[in-house]
Order: sequence, then C-alpha cells, then structure tokens
Amino acid sequence: MPAQYGQRSTLGASDLDLHINIEDMIKSYPNPRIELLKRLSGKNFKSEVKSHKYEWSTRDNRPIKADVVNLTVADSATSMIVDTAGVFNVDDVFRKPNGEQCVVTQVTGGTNVSFRHLSGVAEALVAGDEVTVIGGATPQGKVADSMVSTGKEDLFNYTQIFEDVVDLSGSENEALIRGEENSGQLIARKQRELTEKLQNTLIMGNRTKDDSNKLYTTGGMKYMIDTYAPQNAIDFGGSGTWSADTSVITKLDDAFDVVANKAFDKPVMYVGAKFMRKFKLVQDDTTRTTLREKARGIGVVDTYLSHLFGEVDIVLLQERAGLMDDLVFIVDESQIGYKAYRNRGWFTKKLAETGDSHRWQILGEYIFKMDIPEANVYLHNLGL
Repeated sequence: MPAQYGQRSTLGASDLDLHINIEDMIKSYPNPRIELLKRLSGKNFKSEVKSHKYEWSTRDNRPIKADVVNLTVADSATSMIVDTAGVFNVDDVFRKPNGEQCVVTQVTGGTNVSFRHLSGVAEALVAGDEVTVIGGATPQGKVADSMVSTGKEDLFNYTQIFEDVVDLSGSENEALIRGEENSGQLIARKQRELTEKLQNTLIMGNRTKDDSNKLYTTGGMKYMIDTYAPQNAIDFGGSGTWSADTSVITKLDDAFDVVANKAFDKPVMYVGAKFMRKFKLVQDDTTRTTLREKARGIGVVDTYLSHLFGEVDIVLLQERAGLMDDLVFIVDESQIGYKAYRNRGWFTKKLAETGDSHRWQILGEYIFKMDIPEANVYLHNLGL
C-alpha cells in the first residue's frame, strides 16, 4: 500500500476495520437499570429486521367460553344461540354451568349451536348462562369438518437509533493510556448509558414517524397496549386500594384474569421501586421473598401467588427516570422482545481525526415487538 500524507480518514478504511461489534458487552454489565434488556431477546422475531419498519400478524387464541342468548333453553332442548362466534365447532364437548356435558353436532353462522346430550343430568339454561368448551369427541372414521379460524391483525413498529460519541483530545488520549480510564472503558461507559435509554424506550417509547427529518422511534410496552389493547390498562384505584391487603390482591388478580385466555406462558410482573416498597408488606401467604442468612426484616419480593397461574416471578425494574413509579406490567415474556436492525447491533468505530482529537462513535438501532398485545396488561394510578 502506498504511503499516505495528511490527516487520517475513515474513507480509506474497510468496514471491518471501522465496525467493531460490542453488542455482547451488555451481558457483562451489572443488572441494575438494564434488567429488562437481559431478560428479553429477539426469539419472537420470525425474520431479520431489514428495514426501519417491521411488520407482523397476530392471531388471537380461539375463545372457549360463550354466554347463552336465548331467554330459556329447556333441559331437553338440542339447540341454543350463543353471543360469541368462533367458540364452538362440530364435535366439541361443552359443559353447562351445573355440570351436564353435551357434544356439538352442527354450527350455523358461528352462534347457532345444535348439540346432543352426552353425560350428566339434563340441564336447562337461561340468557346469560355461560357454557364452556372442555374437549372434543370425534367419531372414528369421520370425514374432517371445516376448521374454526380466528382473524388476523397486522401490527408494526419502527426501529430507533441510539448513538453517542467518545471525544478525547490528543493529550487526553495519551494520558489515558496508563490512566484510570482508557478509550475502551469510556466506550463501555457510553454504551451502558445508551442501553439504559434503550430499556426506558422498551417501557415507555412511542412509535413515531417523521419522514422530513428521517426520524423513526419505536413503541414500547405501554404504547403497544394503549394502541392495540386499551382495555388492558387497569386502574389500580389510587392510594385507597392500599388500605387492605385484600384490595391489592383483588386488583392484581383482576389483571391476571384479563390475560388468562391470551397468554401462552406463565406471565411475569414488572414493578418499580415505589410499588415494591409497599408491596413487600402485603400478607405473607401471598408474596414470597428470598432472604440471605444475615438479612434483617423483609426482603425484596421474588414471587406473587396468583389465583390463576400460581407463583409468578416479580422483576424489579430499577430505572432513574421514574417511568415505573405509576406502572405495573403483567406480561408474557415469550411474546415480547427487542432486536437489532440487521448489522446494526451495538457497535463502535473510530471516526476521522479532526485536528488533535480522537473520536469513537457508539451506535445501535433496535426495535420492540409485542406479538399479541391483548396477552399483556398494565396497572396505573397506583397511589404511591
């Protein structure tokens, strides 16, 4: 290679020389303030992120319960009308409120259900009674019926760029060679600051698009719920709810009821420090803590004993912005995640030197995905 004179420039360097991937470094950072990043991954993404806009389709779980619409259904009747289409299909076994079980023989228009009695004492129904699908009973050799399919909804989000620069004078750069903090440590410090911002975005970011400024931002957990499942934003009831343990438990269990039919895996609770401070005093048979041998008093709550899912993990999100001061999330972690734009995971590169200076850019471009927003919920108005 011929000799070059003048200021060094990035123009003559290869991408490999310039681009140093540092995405894995966050795994070695302490948990506080990036706990969420360490728990989540991009496993729920079905393909690479190749554009600033990522799209996916969501399909709800098939419902298993419906209410009877008829004013009366005699105990000897063999048909009924229900209020929800898509619950029943031919050969489904359903249960009436008092225990009688029946087999569906025909479904017309999704809500007109014909059936035959299977077992138990014949039971009459009235409007508002709930019937529940509990199984299937297909005869041997039967020709396959048409399936019940639920509709899809197309969702999307945008990527967001997180960027900063380490800038040192020539003298600082030389002094730091044997000083307390070299350029590599400064880069790591900047990356840690940026990852904290990324976590805050996963919690509270809004999805925006500004074509004129070539600016896109990613929507986080709260935005996705507010946009696609606003009914899953539950009012905790303010400070008055804390007056009795049973009131707190009721509010939390109401939230678990909302996600019960949507979640695939056992959900997890994300809480902030202010909520944790009061929640750890809730009755002992509901919350579980882990105490070291030398610990005194009540430790940080690790699990909550829910009425639907049993013990669920509680994760304390330590963030400095106060975003979790009035929020508690209950989420299915198998359905949420974040991922880097292709080849844009955390990286650093040295920029062209300007005068007597040394500069490194730290950059990452990421996006958040929530497969089924209805499978997640948040509580607000915590009264803290």
